[in-house]
Amino acid sequence: MSVAFLFPGLGSLRPGMLHRLPDTAASATVLAEAECVHPGGVAELDTAGTLAESEVARHVCLLIAGVAGARALMEDEHVRPAVVAGHGLGCFGAAVAAGLLSFPEALRAVRIRAELLERAEEPLPDLAIRMAQHLATVPRRTHTLPYVTSTGGVCLRGDTNGVFDDLARSVSLPVRWVEMTATLRGTGADRWLEMPPGRALTTVLEEVQGDLAGIVSVEERGIAEAAEFARGEADGAGGADEADEGE
Repeated sequence: MSVAFLFPGLGSLRPGMLHRLPDTAASATVLAEAECVHPGGVAELDTAGTLAESEVARHVCLLIAGVAGARALMEDEHVRPAVVAGHGLGCFGAAVAAGLLSFPEALRAVRIRAELLERAEEPLPDLAIRMAQHLATVPRRTHTLPYVTSTGGVCLRGDTNGVFDDLARSVSLPVRWVEMTATLRGTGADRWLEMPPGRALTTVLEEVQGDLAGIVSVEERGIAEAAEFARGEADGAGGADEADEGE
């Protein structure tokens, strides 16, 4: 089996998302690390009011959820993805899973991204330049996993600068979703896992993917069943309670 980890974008946000993360040691560690890095803690970031009012809360919550899901699978269930990809802001979670950003580095980066968007003092292309300037201060590391770009839909292997370019450009360029999914299929990945929160990408892919690949939502199926699916011990059928979610 060849497994892809997909990290959803801001369209997947919903109240209470941090209180539905996998109940595992690795997931708890992610929350503890976030508490240390994020001023004021994260316990109340996922309330309806805070998500509606704060770009920082939206960015931080999405990153925490995606990384917690990925670490629970990788560290607690020993599921090793063959490739990672993120939809829009989800690309930061994908970069963490690929070993190109540490979780604290990603938290700082998404806070800066959110603050730039909240101030809205510059055109989006200039915000991308500001993001690139920040990311230039982050140490470059060797890829541990192939990474499919959100803004170009290409698979990068051993190109850390290309990944960081994608992270910076994600603030100003649209997601190339069609290209991303075609590239993911081209990698040979036949089991796709959508990281928390929600199942927005799962819904879209179930509608168009057919038999080309199976996909499940980690939040919807639970960490143990998602891991069984990744190992080929369970199929991807069922679990459509939230099929009306949009991205």
